[in-house]
Parts: sequence; C-alpha cells; structure tokens
Amino acid sequence: MYVMRWCVSLGLFVAACLLSACTGLAVKRNTAAVNVEQGKFAPATAAAIAAARQQGIPLHLEVLPVSAWAALEASPAIPVGLAPGQPAKVYVIFDANCPYCADLYWRLQGNAFRSIGMRWAPVAFMKQDSAAIADVILAANDPSKALADYFRTNELNSDKAYELPSFVMQARHAQDYTGLMRHLREWGGYAPMVIIRTPAGEVLQVRHDKGEALRLALGLAAAQ
Repeated sequence: MYVMRWCVSLGLFVAACLLSACTGLAVKRNTAAVNVEQGKFAPATAAAIAAARQQGIPLHLEVLPVSAWAALEASPAIPVGLAPGQPAKVYVIFDANCPYCADLYWRLQGNAFRSIGMRWAPVAFMKQDSAAIADVILAANDPSKALADYFRTNELNSDKAYELPSFVMQARHAQDYTGLMRHLREWGGYAPMVIIRTPAGEVLQVRHDKGEALRLALGLAAAQ
C-alpha cells in the first residue's frame, strides 16, 4: 500500500512538472511573439494591435519604407475631407474603374471616418480610359466633389463607359501616373490600397481590413 501511494504521488509530481514546463514554454512563446511585434512596430502601434487582438479584431498592417510617404505626396491626388493646406493622414491608391475602390470610398464616408483627412491618388491599369477619367477628376474646379459625383453616377460593375467632357479632353490636362504605378507594384500591386502615417512617423499599409478593423487601423493615423 505504501509503495502504491508513493507511486501515485510520484506520478502526480511528474505530471505537475510537465504541466508547469509546458505552460512556461507557452508563455515564453507568447512573450517572444509580442517582442517581435514590438520590434516591428512603434510602441504605440504595437500596443494598439495587441488591444485590438484582445477584442478579437486582427489588424493587418505592413510596414513600408518611410520614403513611400514622400512618393505619395509627390503624386497627383484628390483631397477628401481635408481643409485647404491640411496635410493628409491617409492615402488611398485607386483606379477609377475599380468597383472595390468605389465601395471603399462610400465606406469611408461614414461618421467613424469623418475626422480623418485623406487623399485619393489615382493610378491607371484596369481599363484604357482609367487615366483619362483620373485626368477629368483632377482637372475639375472641385476635385473632391468630382470624385464623389463620379462614384455616385457610374456603375463600375457594368461595362458602361464613363462619358468624358470634351472640353477637358481638349485641354489635355494629362497627368503622369507611371511613378506611383511602379511603387504600387512594389507594395503589392492591388487597388484600393490604403496607406497611413502614424504620429511616430511609421508608414503602414492597411491590408484589406473592413468594419471595425478598418476604423481602428485608420484611428492610428487620426491620433496625430
């Protein structure tokens, strides 16, 4: 009987040690993951990502070189929700013929995003008239209104072409979209592409987030 009790006690002790070792290993792995994240992002960004994850909301952010923001600022773009002279906190790269870009535009008109100044930077690759449509919008007296009117009146899921005003075509206000298009390929090659800059100076790409995840991601820029 004594031997049996000793064996049971020994078994429980070994099991406890194994459980403790496994738990300790898990903690070490989680700590390592957090450290990697903190090494990748600025502390405030890493904390925001961790807080969102605790709520079950993953933020899909990728770090871009700081030079990416200068490339965006040098590209033709349409202000949305910006006062004159106000710097943008968010850039959206889009093609005028992209229905997903139109969907994103209307999502970003919601109350949750109204305080976030943006610029919409066009590229041209989906259809032959993508550059011409972008030229029309950029040449308008109010490019922000022209962009809203374009997305409101055109069915981008159909094959119906956008009718370009002849006077704008005659004026030939052609822009060069090749530089930004080259960067777009380097950064993943898709549109719409949302890029933000945080108060710490990070340039981050927001990859396909929607709903609350998109609001939290853009909130990192709005904190400035």
